[in-house]
Order: sequence, then C-alpha cells, then structure tokens
Amino acid sequence: MKRSYIREILDAINENTISFAGGLPNEDLFPLKQLKKASKKVFKQKNSLQYSKSQGLDSLREKIANFYTNIYALPTTKEEILITTGSQQAFDIILKSLHANNLVVESPSYIGALSAFKILKKDIKDFKTIEQLENIINKDEIFYCVSDYQNPSTYTYTKKQREKIANILEKKDAFLIEDAAYSLLNFQGKIKKPICKFYSEKSYHLGTFSKIVAPGLRVGWIRANKELIGNILAVKESLDLHTSTFNQMLLDAYLEENNIFKHINKNAKNYKKRMNYMADCMEKYLPNFQFKRPKGGMFIYGKFNNIEDSMALAKKALEQNVAFVPAEVFYFDEKKSNEARFNFTNCDFEKTKEGIKILAKLTK
Repeated sequence: MKRSYIREILDAINENTISFAGGLPNEDLFPLKQLKKASKKVFKQKNSLQYSKSQGLDSLREKIANFYTNIYALPTTKEEILITTGSQQAFDIILKSLHANNLVVESPSYIGALSAFKILKKDIKDFKTIEQLENIINKDEIFYCVSDYQNPSTYTYTKKQREKIANILEKKDAFLIEDAAYSLLNFQGKIKKPICKFYSEKSYHLGTFSKIVAPGLRVGWIRANKELIGNILAVKESLDLHTSTFNQMLLDAYLEENNIFKHINKNAKNYKKRMNYMADCMEKYLPNFQFKRPKGGMFIYGKFNNIEDSMALAKKALEQNVAFVPAEVFYFDEKKSNEARFNFTNCDFEKTKEGIKILAKLTK
C-alpha cells in the first residue's frame, strides 16, 4: 500500500514552493475571530473536554439535519446524521459496515477515496459514461461519486443525470456513497439537489466542514437512514469512540452565532476571482493546457496537448518549486496520463502567475 501522492507532496513542499497541489482552502478566509469567540464560550463548559456520544453532539447533528431539510429540500432528522472525524473517515466506516467487495467509481476519481478502498482490498471498476455504469454495477455493489465540482475533473451531474443514476441504482439494488465536499461552493450560489434525494434507501451522503469552515478541525458527517446509521455507528465506535468533543462544540457554537451560508458565499466569490485569474494565466502563458472553467469547487482540471506524461512534468516542476497533481494518481489503475489538476484557492495572484510561467517554460 502506497501513501497518498498528494499527502507526500504536501510533506515535500516548503515555504519556497508554489503549490497548486493540495485542495487547501484559503487561510485568509478562515473565520478566526468568530471561532475564537466561540472557543471562549465552549471552554467555559467542562464537558467540552469530556467523552461524548459516538453518533455526535445532538445540537450539531440537528443543525446539519436542518441543512438538508432547508438547503437540499431533503427532510432529515438528527437521528439520520453521524459525525465523523473528517469525511475521509466516512469511507472506512461505511465500507467496513457492508459486505460488498466490488466498488464502481468515476474515472478519474478522488484519490482519498481510492486509497481508502484499496487499503480495504476492495475490487474497483471504473466508468466514463452513465450508460457504462448501468452495464457494470450489480446488486449490493457500491457506487461512489462526487456529484458536484468533481475532484479532480470539476464535472457536475445535471438533474437529468442524477435522476438516471438514481434509477439505475434502484433497479440494480446497489449502494450509493455520494461525496458532497464541494456542493456548497457554487460560484453563483445555486445548490443542486443530491442524487440521494432521488434514491435514499441505500444511500450515504457525505459532508464536511473542511471546505466551508476549516479543515484542521477534522469534522465531517454522514447522512443516511436510521438502519444504515446504526450499522456504521458500531464501526465508528471501534475506531475512535467519537469525534473530538471540543471541535464539535466549537463548530456548534460558531453555527449558533453566525450565518454559515453568508460565510460560504463570501468564500465562493473569492474563489471565483482566483479561478478566473488562474484560468487567464493559463490561457495566456500555457495555451497547450486545454480545460474548461469550473462553476464551483477548488480546482481546474485539463490536459496538456504537447506532452504525454504529466507525472514526468510534475517531477520536473517540483524541482523548480512548483507543485501540481498529475492525473495518473486519480485513476485506480494508475495509467499514464497527460491530464492534471490545479488548486486555485491557496495561492495569491502573484505566485499563481509565477507558477504558471514556470510550467510554461518546462512544457516548451
């Protein structure tokens, strides 16, 4: 089992590196003042440092359930929410609660999910089109997808595609793991209904505060029906008993006093400017990189028309203190690719321009 390429890159970079690699939110947008105020409130409560419920803090789960009811138009109760230590943990506890050995994933797919699937020795199949999905998924197998601003491809399923996927899964009696890490980061503030809105019986919907508040808190969640929650709760207890009590109470206090959607919209507007600036630089200095501007999320994804192996380019770029992620790591069979993913949220405009210029020289 190899380490995640992106985590290795994050270990290797230093203060001199221009990094387009990890999916890092912009630190300048973290609500530090609000969280500091919330932390003072939480520290007055002794139970903030005590053990807590394995399923998660009641009041935090209630607030997350309200997200679904009011934002996704998917009526949800706190009993249908389980708090996880980051949404990354969700992959592990869901798969350990099911007997399925076969998974179907998008091609390309999120590296963190692929790593979680591989370490549990699951058999992975991939697909490019929804028509292919219908032909390869079978009863009680698992379909994993990122429905909005996919990591890495940035693609978003249309409503028609979501309904078709739901129909396929219902017909095949398969499981759905729907990763919604980026669903709220829409540049126009438009939130699509999740696939599980159309297929809820055997579905898990994953959310996280990492992309909308701060990743260092490591708080995510799973939305599923009560029976599925009961099954994964036993697995959760065997791993870490519960997610950090203090961090849950901190987020709960923050949400109590602040309008998180106002904060999310502020982030999205900032990210749209950063995305457009990076895209402008690519079009000007890196014309051989073909891509479409995303409508949300944190990445630009495309392909180099003048090179065959983006991994080789990534290694050369790192020697010049520029980091990006070659698409090879997003394919479960790690096939050679000329595609690449660039994060636009973490670099300032000056470094973004400098990094793209360095890549332009390396690709000539």
